[in-house]
Amino acid sequence: MLRRIFVCVALVFLLAGCQRQQVLEVSKLTISKDTTWSGIVLVAGDVYVEPGVTLTLAPGTIVKFKRIDETSDQNLFDIDSPYYPQAELIIRGRLIAKGTDKDKVIFTSAEIDPRPADWGAVNFLGSNDNIIDFCTFMFAYNGVHAHGSSVQISNSEFVKNGVGVSFKSEEETPGVEWFGKRSNVQISNSIFSRNKGGIGFRNSDALIMHNEIIDNKFFGIFPKEEVRADISENRISGNKKGVYLYQARGVILSRNNIYDNIDYNISVAEAQDYDIDASNNWFGTINREKIEAMIFDKNDDIDLGRVEFEPFLERQVDWKQNR
Repeated sequence: MLRRIFVCVALVFLLAGCQRQQVLEVSKLTISKDTTWSGIVLVAGDVYVEPGVTLTLAPGTIVKFKRIDETSDQNLFDIDSPYYPQAELIIRGRLIAKGTDKDKVIFTSAEIDPRPADWGAVNFLGSNDNIIDFCTFMFAYNGVHAHGSSVQISNSEFVKNGVGVSFKSEEETPGVEWFGKRSNVQISNSIFSRNKGGIGFRNSDALIMHNEIIDNKFFGIFPKEEVRADISENRISGNKKGVYLYQARGVILSRNNIYDNIDYNISVAEAQDYDIDASNNWFGTINREKIEAMIFDKNDDIDLGRVEFEPFLERQVDWKQNR
């Protein structure tokens, strides 16, 4: 009897909390002045944040995107890249999404049968000084996508998206003021799990440190072409390919735990004819032959670059202990 009373009282408080939760519904929308969102935000179309304008998301905000068709009148722009046919946040100004450990900011699908690509992305275009901290991204095409932008991502989680985070220099839209600008993205203390891909980037600058990049369907980290990338002290495990490289130059890959990936721990693509320095990483073993067997490079195809994995670490890196 006492337990039944306790459950009923708890349910009353839960329902009361739900009733107090603020709900904001938006469809195709341009934000032209500084704005703060809180509570539940239901998004049924593109939301565009103009240059010079800041959109702030309060701790505990839940942004839910409805699934829209690519022919929908809720798209603000043509569906050609760099825009997505799904509903998205297009940030030309600035986004400050700062949750807390207990009250995360959540970006997710509004559908009862959610799946990856229900919504497009938080899409940064020529945008600077963006902050994503203690956030969760689920069921997006790309959780975060950036062209010629700077974004700092920390303490966040990317689960069941197409790609968790992708970024590149702006190369596709001649005439825009940020054309040719490289993206600069810092990612730390975050989790990438059960996405199709974890982190992909091209012709950009990256600091990727202290992350768990695990169980992604195709790749953990995918650098392409001319990058300046410091990838260190991450756990990269359970992905089809742990680190996958395409014509990548400028990658520093050091002091990571890269082990038990499905195809290869490190793999170079067909066009990768540059050598990669992957020394001083932990590969889950000190057996040289086993380490080499999980690396696809010049030893497998003479036309490819070589992955230099020696010297390798003899024990796992515990960066959490070192902080």
